[in-house]
Amino acid sequence: MSENQLMNMQTDECKNSYEALRKDYDELVLKSAYHEQIGTLAAGIAHEIRNPLTTVKGFLQLIQPFLAQIEKEEYAKIALKEIDRANEILYEFLNAVKPSSRVSTSIDVNHLLREIELLYESEAKLRNIILTIKYDTENPFIYMDEKQLKQVLINMIKNSIEAIDSRHQGRIELSSEISGKYVNIIIKDNGCGLPEDAVQSIFTPFFTTKSEGTGLGLPICKKIIDESGGQINISSRLGEGTMIKIELPLCTEFKLNA
Repeated sequence: MSENQLMNMQTDECKNSYEALRKDYDELVLKSAYHEQIGTLAAGIAHEIRNPLTTVKGFLQLIQPFLAQIEKEEYAKIALKEIDRANEILYEFLNAVKPSSRVSTSIDVNHLLREIELLYESEAKLRNIILTIKYDTENPFIYMDEKQLKQVLINMIKNSIEAIDSRHQGRIELSSEISGKYVNIIIKDNGCGLPEDAVQSIFTPFFTTKSEGTGLGLPICKKIIDESGGQINISSRLGEGTMIKIELPLCTEFKLNA
């Protein structure tokens, strides 16, 4: 085979590879545009559903005194409760699909954990729960939206508190530890735990183990952490408790200057 023939073959292979990559890219662009349009449409539908729900709720509240007179007020209470639940689902859904306006800053992880401890200190005591904090001695810093990280941690602590039977001594441990280029924020509890199938589905939208849960809290938390370059891992044993590990990229320049 001549040198020219070999070059022509290589050129053809490059062209074919380019065309294949171009085709894949075009398909990805179309899928991305499709998903964006679906998200926008879904958000618009959610807004439209909230408006009539607000009207129905107002009318129910107006007729509630009359239902009380005929001893049927319980029907209004149930209906109002279900409307509030529907509004909560729509609110969380809208937060999940709308574009996020993040304001990233350097975050002192140990200081943030202390704030979370103070926030839940009183509730833990009322529920017979010992809340403890273990800090990494190297004082880790990360770079992300602090409000969003607080939202994640508050959601996780709230889940741990709700998983603990107040008749028994509850324990929740919140800790930070540096692992290579990452910092781990770990929440452990001795609550009711989860079966294996529930752990596998825990981040699926609308999946919930709670009778009044929306099933959107944890998927939103996962979305926040994923978009910050981290990940969430959950391990749990039924009747023994749950451990949540949030892994986030370490901001080394702020750690070194601390």
